[in-house]
Amino acid sequence: MKILIVDDHSLVREGIATMIRNFKPQAFIVEADSCESAIIQARKEIFDLMLLDLNLPDQPGMVALQRMRENYPAMPVVIISGQEDRATVMKTLDLGAKSFVPKSADAAKVRLAIEAVLDGRVYLPDSALGGPGSQPVMPLLSKDIPWALTDRQVDVLALVVAGLPNKLIARRLGIVESTVKIHVSAILKEMKVASRTQAIVAVSKAGVQLHMPNG
Repeated sequence: MKILIVDDHSLVREGIATMIRNFKPQAFIVEADSCESAIIQARKEIFDLMLLDLNLPDQPGMVALQRMRENYPAMPVVIISGQEDRATVMKTLDLGAKSFVPKSADAAKVRLAIEAVLDGRVYLPDSALGGPGSQPVMPLLSKDIPWALTDRQVDVLALVVAGLPNKLIARRLGIVESTVKIHVSAILKEMKVASRTQAIVAVSKAGVQLHMPNG
């Protein structure tokens, strides 16, 4: 497993790396201290996961996240930030982040976030969920989801949760983009949510483990 940690504070990077190595001792970890440095590293290696700080010195706010998603849309991004208000968390999901972990989180929550992303799930802080936690003890499998979705809609939902835009979902599933839009609209209606971001939050709250379609 290859993981890229992007933060401008070396102590933070080293702390996160140590946490990861405690439960993923074979992980190949690369560190970057800026958005530009991260982009250079991502050109050299294909990473399974990126942990990204929101407040980098060369790219403030959400700009770094936008650039990463534009340049490497298939690479899951987990946000690590000292800002954990609901508005910030929801904005990162809107921009394609896969999960969000506050910098105040302990090692156990960092592990939950990473394992959730690698399993095709989402990890969000309590501030975004409004509940006591985002990871139930027994996650539901795709076949047990609490919504009446077709198999194809489940595939589309899995890719929405993964942060893929409609164009890439269409390519992954071998269908046209207009069909994806129809599926997304039907999914949102069935889930009784108004946006893709709300759908991601609903999936996290329900503890649904969506399996990535093979295409």
